[in-house]
Formats: sequence, C-alpha cells, structure tokens
Amino acid sequence: MMNLGTLLFELLSEALGLNPNHLKDMGCAEGIIARGQYYPPCPEPELTVGINKHSDDDFLTVVLQDHIGGLQVLHQDKWVDLTPIPDALVVNIGDLLQASF
Repeated sequence: MMNLGTLLFELLSEALGLNPNHLKDMGCAEGIIARGQYYPPCPEPELTVGINKHSDDDFLTVVLQDHIGGLQVLHQDKWVDLTPIPDALVVNIGDLLQASF
C-alpha cells in the first residue's frame, strides 16, 4: 500500500507539471496512512442510512468499491452514483490537495 501511495504522489507531481519527486520532497509521503475497512452486509438494507455528503479532508483517498456501490461524486451540482468497476481503484482528491494547488 505504501508503494501505491508513493507512486500516486509521483504521478500526481508529473500531472501538475512538476518534478516526479516534488510531493515526496515536500514530505507528503511521510504522512501516508494505510487503513482497511470492511463493511459486512446488512441483514436489513432497507433500514440503512449512509453518511452525509462530505469531502475527504486528506490529500488523496484510494477506494476499492464492492459490487454494492454507494460512492457518489458531485458533478455539475448534482450527486451522481459511481457504477463500481470490478477490481478498479477510485482515487479521490481530498481537501488538502484542492487547497494546495
């Protein structure tokens, strides 16, 4: 997971027109946190309530969606469901990146 985080920082630096090591040299890679979360199926899904709309307060968030989905993005002032793609990772840009660049 740490290698993925470092690779994402390199690719993001290049995409911003910077040296590939720019974000690592700023110390961004020192704050990489890998956390795994698993949500078991709910026996009564019609009674579930998701979390409120929010933005991620970090730099980047990497999500591996399951077949159930539930991830939404704000697109043209509307919340749109993302259709899960098997074995794909979703990379969300967080508040820290938006505020920095």
